Parts: sequence; C-alpha cells; structure tokens
Amino acid sequence: MFRVVYISSAIKPFSESELVDLLVKSREKNSQKGITGMLLYNDGNFMQLIEGKETAVKQLYTVISHDPRHHGHILLLNEQTSESLFGEWSMAFRNLTDQNIQKIPGFSRFMDRALIAENFKKDPTGCLDLLKMFRDESR
Repeated sequence: MFRVVYISSAIKPFSESELVDLLVKSREKNSQKGITGMLLYNDGNFMQLIEGKETAVKQLYTVISHDPRHHGHILLLNEQTSESLFGEWSMAFRNLTDQNIQKIPGFSRFMDRALIAENFKKDPTGCLDLLKMFRDESR
C-alpha cells in the first residue's frame, strides 16, 4: 500500500457543480484503478490523500499535478504504509465551506488555518489527523 497527500490551490474557485463533476469522474477512475482516498476543498484550496498500489498512485499523482485547474502542488506525504485509511471509498469528499460541515465537533481545531503548506511544514503528518477526522465523522 502506498500513500500520497498533497495540497494545491485552484486557479479559480470551483463551483458546486464543478466539484460534483470532479468527484464523479474521480470516483469512476479511482475505482477502476483500485485507488481510494479523500479530497478536501476549502476556499479554493485542496488537500487530497490517494492510496493504493504504488505504481497506480504515482501515475495518478503525476496526472493530478499536471491538471491546469490548480497549481502550487506541495507534496506533504509520499510513503509506504501498512494500512489503508480510506479503503471503502474510491474518493471521499468534503467541501469545508459547507455550513453543515463546519458544525462537526473538532472542525475549528483544524480549519482555523487554511489548507496551505505553511500550516503543515512543521508536522506534515498533521494532515492525516485532519483527513481521519472527516473519515470517522462519515462512518
């Protein structure tokens, strides 16, 4: 099992329909390739965890990093792992500007800060805590 977590910024904010389209296409492609993960979106910034076979994850990350809809890709984690964090989801998704999401206990602890590199440089593994929080809330 191999895991990648990155952050990036949208060239322009995504509309709700653009996010839904991205999610539908991602889920279909990821399911075919045995890739699971989670995508967070907040005020034009993305954080995504993708996991699966190393070759498939690296190929997908290469495609993602060349997608012209976003820029400023920063790789937070790039690692072998013994556990899948999102094995049951081809791609979980959270739009963090949604008012209902903001009511989740613990939300402000992470989301007082933007999804930008400076907030994760000291402890890149902190991104896993954020992603796990949303995973556990969805179960």
